[in-house]
Amino acid sequence: MTTINLTSETLFNFPCDYHIKVLGKDCEALQRTIYSIVERYTDKLHPNQITKKHSSKGNYMSFSIHIIASSRIQLDAINQDLQDCHLVSYVL
Repeated sequence: MTTINLTSETLFNFPCDYHIKVLGKDCEALQRTIYSIVERYTDKLHPNQITKKHSSKGNYMSFSIHIIASSRIQLDAINQDLQDCHLVSYVL
């Protein structure tokens, strides 16, 4: 029997398309902060890379951001910084 050892690096073929979903309370600083965090590790975001939606009651805002990921280290850093941000409620 052959054992296959899959690591997080082998699950993706870098560079690859990757979507980051972020949810937070709708406030003036949320969008600017999320974009700033993602742009630390990527090129400047273009509007066609981003989809924004308000929650049904308008209290929350969700963002779906499409990037070209270059490594697992890059993805981990983006996700960690977003999770550490006090304005962000969830990162998927």
